[in-house]
Amino acid sequence: MKKSDGLKISDSAYVDLSDYARGAAISIARLLAPTPVRAAHVTWFHFLLMLGAAFCVRKGTIVPLGLAALLIVLKNLFDAVDGSLARLQNRPSRVGRFLDSNLDFIGNLFFFLAIPGISAEGRIAGFLAFTFQGSIFNFYAVWYRTTHDGDSTSRMAETGNSPYDYDDPRAMRVLFFMYRIFYVWQDRGVAVLDHFVGGREARVPNSRFMEMSSVLGPGFQYLAIIFFLVLGVPAAIPDTFIFGFGIYTVTLLLARSTSGGE
Repeated sequence: MKKSDGLKISDSAYVDLSDYARGAAISIARLLAPTPVRAAHVTWFHFLLMLGAAFCVRKGTIVPLGLAALLIVLKNLFDAVDGSLARLQNRPSRVGRFLDSNLDFIGNLFFFLAIPGISAEGRIAGFLAFTFQGSIFNFYAVWYRTTHDGDSTSRMAETGNSPYDYDDPRAMRVLFFMYRIFYVWQDRGVAVLDHFVGGREARVPNSRFMEMSSVLGPGFQYLAIIFFLVLGVPAAIPDTFIFGFGIYTVTLLLARSTSGGE
């Protein structure tokens, strides 16, 4: 297993606009690397941060909304720490990969359901737009890393197996079952969309397209959420993803249909 610098992909040809916390995350991961702390501990920690943000946003007043914004800043930071820590400790994990994705889904769902001042339908629609847009970026990011010698913990076509002896097979079965419930419709939907806009020949996304798609990455999505929390208008968050990010997603896919491949 080669020594890692903590990055998902070294010497990347594109700037991941959603991964702005990576530098600070690697610094924290380097401090944690010699300790007994493992990536899964950090994953559970940032999940609790997101639940705390959901609790605060439900209050709907200025101080709790500010605290929710701070908790999401920290959640985004530590969401980058766990992967960096796993790579620095040379302990990549398929269990950790699915744990991270599943807890992100649950934590984000709790947050959207806690947003006050709008209907339940609006919250759910906002969450579905948010999570599907994130899956679009993840689809292309994994594809790009796979073809450029990057992190291989995530796969284009996910399965419930692991090449790592230390991954608990029982935990794998449970977490992969949950992953299929949460994400299989998204993974298949994005693959169908890419086939539709990209043509029959699979074209690896180029660096320009990757920079454009990184606006749909979680770090950038959380920036939008933090912005409206600081303004004190959390009710604007779902519509931002349904309409604002939705229009951008359509534009991105149209760009993919013309010049999004290598």
